Amino acid sequence: MEKNFVKKEENVETFLFSFGSEEVRKAEMDVARYVNQQYTIPGFRKGKVPLNIVRNFLAESFEEMVLEALSDKIEEELKEEKILIPAVITEQKMEGEGARIEVKLHRDPEVKISDYENLDLKIPKKDEVILNYVNNRLEELRNEHAIVEPKEGPVEIGDIVKIEYTIIKDGKKIAENKVQELSVAPEDDRPIVKNVIGKTKGDIVEFHRTFEESDNEYFYSVKILDVLSKSPLDLDDEFAKTVNAEANSLEELKRIVEKEGVESFLNWQKDFLRQQAMDKINDLVEIEISNSTLDYFVQRTIENSKKEKSYDNYLKQAGSEEKLLEDFRSGVFDEIKRSRFIDEIASKEGFKAEQEEIEAYAEEMAPYWGISADRAKEMVNSREDIKEDIVSTIIRNKVLDAVIERAAISEMEPSLEKEVKDSESSSEEDFSPE
Repeated sequence: MEKNFVKKEENVETFLFSFGSEEVRKAEMDVARYVNQQYTIPGFRKGKVPLNIVRNFLAESFEEMVLEALSDKIEEELKEEKILIPAVITEQKMEGEGARIEVKLHRDPEVKISDYENLDLKIPKKDEVILNYVNNRLEELRNEHAIVEPKEGPVEIGDIVKIEYTIIKDGKKIAENKVQELSVAPEDDRPIVKNVIGKTKGDIVEFHRTFEESDNEYFYSVKILDVLSKSPLDLDDEFAKTVNAEANSLEELKRIVEKEGVESFLNWQKDFLRQQAMDKINDLVEIEISNSTLDYFVQRTIENSKKEKSYDNYLKQAGSEEKLLEDFRSGVFDEIKRSRFIDEIASKEGFKAEQEEIEAYAEEMAPYWGISADRAKEMVNSREDIKEDIVSTIIRNKVLDAVIERAAISEMEPSLEKEVKDSESSSEEDFSPE
């Protein structure tokens, strides 16, 4: 097999693989051997059919199978190549006693990175955020330790409702007479919460609902067993002693909560700055990438969204298929730019994920995975896919931290603080308590 470079267009390289007569002959014998193992040809014992008979029996399919066998050789040859998507065969044919196959290889696109020294990053004013944290946390503690008493009358915002519910899907009960307590909060828009507001003890509420990304319909029957009112405690010294054994006064409790707030703020700030840096990477990167490469990823995005039953929801938000494809294409393009930036900076700076870092990350994530720290570390060492994801996350964070170290960080004005609330709520470790 001979491999010759033909041309390069953006990130796509074209190669021509040529096969001599001996290689083609071997591929023909491999096809004949396969046919003898899998098929019976009338007039011949299984496994004893000569090559020329197999060729005549398969007709045009024989040549296709030979070319497929030769393409397997190319796949083996390319398995160590670093390519962005699977190799694409654009042309293949027999030539005399030989064969030729043209292949396109989609490489990582070349990247140009602008200077990211003094990148402008903003953070909310620490004192204001800490003050909000203290106030929110105290209110949270008031509600956690509120006096709960049986209530006569309808369910209202702020109440606790004890319910018994049954769920039916396609005529089959998937939950029967399950008992649960609900806290009726103004921001909770779940149907099971909204439908009990205004009802009283003993009432039965029935409704149907569907879930996003699913066509399944569920029937709910909810009986109200009890309605309880919550009376939050007053903010005073007695309250402080009740909620924290180390506090002898409300002022001491505030100082304890403030200390928690400072620690939480620093952790939140790190994630907030990383996300902000990630969002600004696209402005620093230029890449040359083929439309055919983007088309491949857009098609995969479409297929995955349909598989996950989220395509219709995306389409509804976009308003048209043309706009949705444009959004998918833009998203793919930006993701590739971010990925190339991270790869380049990680390579330049020599960033790697050490084994102790991988295990420390797994231990940190164990509570979120619902397993012990030891089990998390075992899983990472036995599951290559999970380990690869963690390695990718660690390296990405190192790159983003390097960008942040060189950035010009300033406190944002109050008008800008409002604009980042959505970012705060979507960060990995939300600083503000709900």
